Amino acid sequence: MKAVVKLSRGKGNMSLMEVDKPTCGENDVVIRVRAVGVCGTDYHIYTDEYATTPPIAVGHEFSGEIVKVGGKVKGLAVGDRVVSELSVESCGVCRLCKSGNPHMCPHRRSPGTFTDGAYAEYIKLPWRLIHKIPDNVSFDEAAVAEPSAVVAQGLLERARVEPEDFVVVMGPGPIGLLALQMAKLYGARAVMVVGTDADEKVRLPLARKLGADYVVNASKEDAVEKVLGLTEGFGADLVMECSGSRQAINAGIKALRRQGRMGVIGIPGPEELNINWKEAVLKAINVVFSFASSPLSWNMVLSMLGRKVLDVESLISHREPLENWQKVFEEIEKGNVVKAILYP
Repeated sequence: MKAVVKLSRGKGNMSLMEVDKPTCGENDVVIRVRAVGVCGTDYHIYTDEYATTPPIAVGHEFSGEIVKVGGKVKGLAVGDRVVSELSVESCGVCRLCKSGNPHMCPHRRSPGTFTDGAYAEYIKLPWRLIHKIPDNVSFDEAAVAEPSAVVAQGLLERARVEPEDFVVVMGPGPIGLLALQMAKLYGARAVMVVGTDADEKVRLPLARKLGADYVVNASKEDAVEKVLGLTEGFGADLVMECSGSRQAINAGIKALRRQGRMGVIGIPGPEELNINWKEAVLKAINVVFSFASSPLSWNMVLSMLGRKVLDVESLISHREPLENWQKVFEEIEKGNVVKAILYP
């Protein structure tokens, strides 16, 4: 089968090549990949800014249909349309697994970084991670379920948007644009999305389309002053940090009200960040970090997609066959991509 493989560490070193099809174990299903989303993590594996264990097929945001089931698999059959959680090899017995957090298990291994991923015609995964796709949800929409689940955990389970919150979303990438929609859906009175000049052409206009009450280009306008002006000097109730940027994190701290909340999903680069910790302490803000997606977050997102209350179709800016993966990565480097879908 064809797969895009990270061959060795270092910038680049990634190629479309023929590899063996996965074999199906007793507790596994083999899935034919119908659509795979291009994540920023995939691009950073290509540039060697994200840890991985090559040689390995990359990719983890996908949808497909089951073509083989193991002998011990229950409730799934050949032909089922599915997506999958990513907590491969979670032990199931540690404190984190037992408390419903297998995504934080120290033994967890994620497809595309530690096990073969979904930039391929087929992928093998444990059946316990599989979720069926609602009949009215397309393969393309379902391929955006994984980043949606990341947001659902960060915003709905951990930072917990509350009714009448004034919410600021830092970073209008796919994660930020999903956070915008979920904040509105679950009770925020207003949502501001903050970006930079790099987002002016595509992402900030899309934020307006998706229902942002206020859109700010922080390269041209002071986002903190804007928040204070809109809240009578009080500040935002919740800041969702989806950029990983030092400037955005510090602006978020300044924009928050006393005892406000900051939910952190964005992953910064390797450099140490100079954060205004003193102001955070004096305001007694609550900072909640979130990583990956919980099992419950997948259930929530598939419900939202099935009820058609979450618009992921508008996020898809590029569609290409798997053979054109490098073309998509070049467009990412230029800042032209919101969410790309590849078809193996």
